Amino acid sequence: MTLRPALLCTSLLLASSAAMAQRPVIDISNPKVQAYPIALAPPQGDPARQEILSVVQADFERSGLFKVLDPRSFLASPQEGVDEKSIDFSKWASVGAQGLVKAVFQAQGDRIAGEFHVFDVPRAREVLKKTYALPRSQQRQIAHRFADDVVKLFTQEPGAFETRIAYVRETANGKQIVVADSDGFGPQQLTGASINLLPTWTPDGRGLAFTTFREGNGAHIYWVDATTKALRPLVMIGDFATGAAFSPDGSRLLFTSSHEENTDIYTAKPDGSGAKRLTDSRGIDVSPSFSPDGKQVAFVSDRAGSPQIYLMNADGSGVRRLTFQGNFNQEPAWSPKGDLIAFTGRDEKRSFDVYTVNAQSGKIARLTQNEGTNEKPSWAPNGQLVLFSSTRTGKRQLWTASPDGSNPQKLTDEPMGAFDPAWGPFPK
Repeated sequence: MTLRPALLCTSLLLASSAAMAQRPVIDISNPKVQAYPIALAPPQGDPARQEILSVVQADFERSGLFKVLDPRSFLASPQEGVDEKSIDFSKWASVGAQGLVKAVFQAQGDRIAGEFHVFDVPRAREVLKKTYALPRSQQRQIAHRFADDVVKLFTQEPGAFETRIAYVRETANGKQIVVADSDGFGPQQLTGASINLLPTWTPDGRGLAFTTFREGNGAHIYWVDATTKALRPLVMIGDFATGAAFSPDGSRLLFTSSHEENTDIYTAKPDGSGAKRLTDSRGIDVSPSFSPDGKQVAFVSDRAGSPQIYLMNADGSGVRRLTFQGNFNQEPAWSPKGDLIAFTGRDEKRSFDVYTVNAQSGKIARLTQNEGTNEKPSWAPNGQLVLFSSTRTGKRQLWTASPDGSNPQKLTDEPMGAFDPAWGPFPK
């Protein structure tokens, strides 16, 4: 029998709908995400691998998508198996679990293998099984990879736990560019003693552009290889050059430069050559940020009397003002989803906080308030978290929060402080 094309399409749609109906879902389209209760059963196999499950738990909690249940409430035996028939799902349901994670770890020479199982407790069935094997030195990456796969299972969007972040570390000898895992673990210094600021990743994640005063003749933009730490000048034109931003496809570079006391935004090739001015106002134009499709640019200008967020086409045309609330708005960062732009604003108490503005409607939402100074937002590459610096616990440190400002989580504990964060792209 041959199905007609229309009937075949209908059959496929029905099959797809049925599959979706059987898959547990976390609705991330809702501004207020309802955290999914999930239990992490005690790991089996190699007992030294509890650290891996601890990293998974931290990833889940930082995401704001999951509510990790207290293991002291568990009723099931720690020796319970990992297949559906050996699990007493009623005991997991009794403690409020909707999801259940079980893991088995094995040492394989200098490598660690982790077998993970995710179960839908109400339906008493397995919904995900994954195995990962990495060198012992990379066992935290096993946790991040699994957490990313679980986020993909529940949201149909990639997780960002295996990505990296960059920031500026404050030291007694200067300000250094540092890269670390997405949870702040394993920081590595890329630059030496100088004044180095505003790191930004290349789209391929291989390096970063940053503003530096290393030459002693004002600020200019350099590039550093994220693996070899090799340095090279990127933009040296004008009295100063600062605030680099790469287009999503890596074909263009934006930056701010000053010529004869006129500060404007320029575009250039990714190696810094062929610079062309995009703005030409009497005010100061700074802090460009590309839209995720590369067609628009958000930037800051005081052309109307106070720093505000503006939008323009990528060729400099079609300039329009986006923010009208507040008298000092700066540091725009465009969400990978394209709907929101995060920025730093000063309120009536002269405190700086993180806000978002809808790129179409101009509607503003406040993410932080009455928690010290909060600045320089940067988005996770999946748009599910915002990274920023905050003084809420004393010295500036890096924090993450959900796009509505909920679930703030501290990442760094640098002795003299951390600021100017930049979230890197997905691994290639």
